Amino acid sequence: MKQKLTYKKIFFIFSFFVCTVFLSAQEEKTYSYEDLKSELFKNNPQLLSLQEEYFRSTLDVKDAWASLGPTIDLQLSGTYMLNPPVDPIYLNVDELFGAIQWPNGIKPNGQGQYVKIYDGMENTMYNIQLSLMQPLFTWGKIGNSIKLYKQISGVKELQLLSTQEQLENELKIRLVTLCRLYEIIDLIEEAETFTNRMVEFSENAEKSGMMIHQDVVDAKVQAKQLEISKQELNEQIKNQLLEIQKITGLQNLNRNQIDFSVDENEILSVMALNRTEVLENATSSQQKSIKMLSQLESINVLAEKIAKGSVNWKPDVALQVTGGYGGSRVPFFEQNWQRKDDFSLNISVGIKTTIWDGGKKVRDVSRKISETKTAKINQSDARAQITQTLDTQWNTVDLCTLKIDYQDLKIESAQAKIKLKENEYQNGYGTEANVLTAKIDLCNQKIEKVNQTLSRDIACLTIKYLGQE
Repeated sequence: MKQKLTYKKIFFIFSFFVCTVFLSAQEEKTYSYEDLKSELFKNNPQLLSLQEEYFRSTLDVKDAWASLGPTIDLQLSGTYMLNPPVDPIYLNVDELFGAIQWPNGIKPNGQGQYVKIYDGMENTMYNIQLSLMQPLFTWGKIGNSIKLYKQISGVKELQLLSTQEQLENELKIRLVTLCRLYEIIDLIEEAETFTNRMVEFSENAEKSGMMIHQDVVDAKVQAKQLEISKQELNEQIKNQLLEIQKITGLQNLNRNQIDFSVDENEILSVMALNRTEVLENATSSQQKSIKMLSQLESINVLAEKIAKGSVNWKPDVALQVTGGYGGSRVPFFEQNWQRKDDFSLNISVGIKTTIWDGGKKVRDVSRKISETKTAKINQSDARAQITQTLDTQWNTVDLCTLKIDYQDLKIESAQAKIKLKENEYQNGYGTEANVLTAKIDLCNQKIEKVNQTLSRDIACLTIKYLGQE
């Protein structure tokens, strides 16, 4: 009995250990940028939808190619008639003998008998028809349609790739934003220890008559401002986490599950780029956004050609071959079916054209020409917008870099001031309130530096996204 209990205890301890390790592994799982990007590719609804659109566009290309070949239709039907409409046919023997010229005028006597000369219509009826339609000449509409659908499929593919890059950049920016926000939260919590001590010191000083009530209120106001700022930052962090969950498909993410460390080398490498080269890459014809607009222009040109091939008095020519069999016997299966001679074979050439439609097709050509011009305008406008965005982001980088350097000087000054106030306090020349005020000021300067660093980081990532090849 003791041995059985021991085995049960060992099994229980082992099971508990395995569960603990498994749960710990689940709790400690963190997602790096690459992990989140992988989840984004698998779960993002926008990407999944674009993938399906691209897949459908490849099917459209295959359909366009299929238009070059023939269309073959087969129609089969079988009918069973319980009461056929044509009954058996009988002929009087005397009438039959009377229609014959007998030698010597001797005519046999049929004695009123009847002879069946037709058994009547059979109960079954079969119909088989095979038709082939082959376009011969369409003024280039089929060939241009193939090119058009290829261009559309290319646009869908570029749209998918461009959206992937856009979402990757958005994910990276949100992770950088989270990193900087958490840095600010840590600084605010550090400042809160000083403001709480300031409130406590002010209240004690008021009781001893060393401070007036207004000073106590000012200290409490400063502490409340930090509390409000912290709450606002927590809301921003929550929104960032929700957006990351939305684009990656993950749920219930928290601070411990995300590795949001910032690659400072990546930021610095962007700042060292040649701005002229970045602009050239961003506005080149190989850039996905520009290439999409260029292909849209090509699509409109092809649509214009197709419209011109459909105007009045431009006929389409096609060959149609139709073969069929209709009768009471199934071909190749029932005997004597070939004796029925119920086959048919028709070969025809059809010509179809529009003579008059009120000018609709002519106006359609003008419409396509206008859309082509609009596509060219959109290309120029896109390049102008990219140039303006890059200029704005570079200005942000320059300004934030100056402000960061400025904040470094203010932080150095605040640190020196803290040492001075601490020496004065230790030597009896100052108060603890002066030391706390200097430390709070240092936290504020560090917070401002993080804010400027965040703005610079976002600008650098945007520049890298726009200028990537």
